[in-house]
Amino acid sequence: MSYYVMVGEGKYPIMPIASGPDFNGNWRSGRIITEQVPQPLVYILDTDYPGNPKPMYYEQAIPVMRDDVAEALVRVGVDNIQYFGAVLVNPVDGKRYTNYKAYNIVGLVACADMASSKPVNMLTMGPSATFFESLVIDESKAGDALLFRMAENISAIVVHEKVKNAIEESGIEGFVFYGPGEWSG
Repeated sequence: MSYYVMVGEGKYPIMPIASGPDFNGNWRSGRIITEQVPQPLVYILDTDYPGNPKPMYYEQAIPVMRDDVAEALVRVGVDNIQYFGAVLVNPVDGKRYTNYKAYNIVGLVACADMASSKPVNMLTMGPSATFFESLVIDESKAGDALLFRMAENISAIVVHEKVKNAIEESGIEGFVFYGPGEWSG
């Protein structure tokens, strides 16, 4: 098995993001962002849930990851991500986390093995919104890509085993890697 769905779950307790930057653009389309992006992009943490920021937030309109995660990805050879300055702010104590980057994954790959996966609803909200009870990746369709969003469900960030190993070997905590049939979303 070479491919996994990577999820930044965080080390509990986690502090979610209450609001992200007010900037237009489709950060999940797989396209290069060509517009001028304000720097840094500011995210406000949700202090109703005290804890620590996660290493990676992927559910935001503009996703964001910690610098050490970006560095591990670059070290292993991931070269299809655009990075932009970002800061996470705790509105209660004013603490600013400046060790984050907003990110845009360039490229979508249609790689779901639909015969082995269990899609929840084939009537989707669009070509990138198939929901799965369980997902199996057709590795022959993934080629040699190290990291990408899956075209069938753009919330799934798929990584090669080399990326998984690089994250784990870097000692970065707070990630879950789902193998064949384990991810639902």
